[in-house]
Amino acid sequence: MAITKWDLRFMDVAQLIASWSKDSSTKVGAVIADPAHRIVSTGYNGLPRGLADDGARMTDRDVKLRLTLHAEHNAILFAQRDLLGCTIYVTAHPCAHCAAQIVQTGIARVVFASSGSYEERWAADIQLAAELFGDTGVGVERADRSGLAELQRLGQEFDARCEPDQHERCASANTER
Repeated sequence: MAITKWDLRFMDVAQLIASWSKDSSTKVGAVIADPAHRIVSTGYNGLPRGLADDGARMTDRDVKLRLTLHAEHNAILFAQRDLLGCTIYVTAHPCAHCAAQIVQTGIARVVFASSGSYEERWAADIQLAAELFGDTGVGVERADRSGLAELQRLGQEFDARCEPDQHERCASANTER
């Protein structure tokens, strides 16, 4: 399946959600959407509810890594509903642990943004996650910024072709892209 205009929109929302993370070294956001393009849940990486995110918890890397809930995990927890057939949009490739959770919940597709330094640092874990997705039939697509920019351009061209009195018809035809 190719990256769509809806994918682009949800990746933009995931990027906004990522900005809420207090982790200064890695900010990750996630959005879960159902097949009807409705946002089901969001999440970002951070410490558990009620735990102060300051001091050694955020400056000691080992402590921070052990205590931090990943964006995907938070989005799954906050959904509090069946996620079968949904798509998760993540600003970085899911780790193997999050991949297992994604598979277990029945999420059918993962769309992630490329992050060079993150992917280099966690290459072995990302490889394991990719194998897990492949072995279980979960679709995975990289949404690189150049592809997203091209989709935005195409969407704007399509919208510009619609006559004012046909805008509703054009918009409904455009939802499938």
